[in-house]
Amino acid sequence: MEWRPQAPADWPAGVAAGAALALPLLAGTAAGHPAAGAALTLPALLVVMPLPAEAALRERTRRLGARTAAITVAGLYTFLAGGNVWALVPAIAVASAAGAVLPRVGNTAGLAMVLVGITGPVEGFGIPALPQLAGSLWGAVLLLARRGPKNPLPYRRPDRTRQDWLHAARLALLLGTASAVMAALHRLSGEAHWLLTGILLSLRPTPEATWTRARQRITGNTLGGIAAALVLLTHPGPWAVTAVVAVTGTLAYALRPANYLYWCLAFPLFLLLITDFDRPTPWYAAAVRAGLVLAGALVSIAASRHLWPPDQPPETRPGRP
Repeated sequence: MEWRPQAPADWPAGVAAGAALALPLLAGTAAGHPAAGAALTLPALLVVMPLPAEAALRERTRRLGARTAAITVAGLYTFLAGGNVWALVPAIAVASAAGAVLPRVGNTAGLAMVLVGITGPVEGFGIPALPQLAGSLWGAVLLLARRGPKNPLPYRRPDRTRQDWLHAARLALLLGTASAVMAALHRLSGEAHWLLTGILLSLRPTPEATWTRARQRITGNTLGGIAAALVLLTHPGPWAVTAVVAVTGTLAYALRPANYLYWCLAFPLFLLLITDFDRPTPWYAAAVRAGLVLAGALVSIAASRHLWPPDQPPETRPGRP
């Protein structure tokens, strides 16, 4: 496992992301509505996913706008679904596949449908999808405020290959099947999103890339889950949770360009605390969720090797000299 930094950290992005996550929690707690603060923080978390280092202001704006639209659509769809978990099954599959062939949205589409759909909208806002739209705009504004690169490269739309479409189909099939199984077991509205995100964030277009990403996520989520369990053992109040989210969020987003493994260490900690911000969570929930991520990563490894694997040249196929 490669632990060394592979690129410079992006501290301005980390500070912007940390503020985007922490300030809604602070405001909601101070106003006596912690659930409302968490509802704004979740879409902010999704919209401020790291941007390409070479992206100019126009391209960054387009990507953040596309992410905001995907997150808002997820909030509206969840509202219209009215708590019907079976309605989430095709939506999760379609959103995940769409993100695989729309690089400006990426995994944000699938993550938004999974996380927003399972945690559900906050009725107290009065307007469907308003917390998703407001939280996304809040995070996007903070991220755009930071200075961009000094020699930005023009954006080039990547050509979609057969492998890209197969990857999208693989994602749709796996996530549709996994979410259907969890719905049948009456678990889609509970901890299931950790299994689904384990698949979504581990599965890559090639077996080699999937194996690398899965190893990083298994290691990071295991260690991050231990850290989360230690935090939960102290029974932290909302102010302490907000402080932990601010620190870990800043570190995660700043260090992600340096090494994806660093992101995997911090991400499960603040995601767990945000999704359960307004209710007490037992310490062993961290172990359960780490186990679900592990299961998702293992499913991804198996699928990448046996479910429409990419064609190999004859000289690299097993059994060939």
